Amino acid sequence: MTNRVMTLSFHRYGDFFPGTGSIADFGEGEGKYYSLNVPLKKGIDDDNYLRVFKKVTDNVVDYYRPSAIVLQCGADSLADDKLGDWCLTVKGHSETVRIVKGYNIPLLLLGGGGYTVENVARCWTNETAVCLDEVLNDDLPITDFYSRYEPDYKLDFKV
Repeated sequence: MTNRVMTLSFHRYGDFFPGTGSIADFGEGEGKYYSLNVPLKKGIDDDNYLRVFKKVTDNVVDYYRPSAIVLQCGADSLADDKLGDWCLTVKGHSETVRIVKGYNIPLLLLGGGGYTVENVARCWTNETAVCLDEVLNDDLPITDFYSRYEPDYKLDFKV
C-alpha cells in the first residue's frame, strides 16, 4: 500500500456482496491510515447519507489536503436498484458531486455500479449537469426510450 493515494469509500456493508470494506480496514504499511471505509446499512436515505458524506468528506479533505479527487459515483445506491438496497434519489445522489465540486480541487468524475439502467441514466445525466453548473428540467424529453420512464417520466423518481 502507499501513502500517495487516500481512499475514502462509502458503501453498503454487512450481509451484502462482496463483504469487504470493514471500518477496521484502514490500510497497511506505508498506506496505513490512507484508506477509510464508511460502512452503511441498508435503507439509508438522502438526508442521512448526505449528513454522513459531508461531515466525513469535509474532515478527510481538510486533513489530507488532496491535490486531486477521483469521485466514483456508484448508482447502485439509488432507490429501486436491482442489486443495491439504499434509498437515495437522483437529486440526493447528485448532491455528493456538488459537495465535492465545492472544494475547488481538480476533480475526475467516474460512473460505476447501478443495475436499473433507467435510473443510472437519470443519475449520470443529472450529475453531468451538476458538473456543468446546469439545472435540468425534471420533465424528461420525448425520445425513443420515453416509455421506459413511466409512470412519471421525470428526471428524479419518488422513493
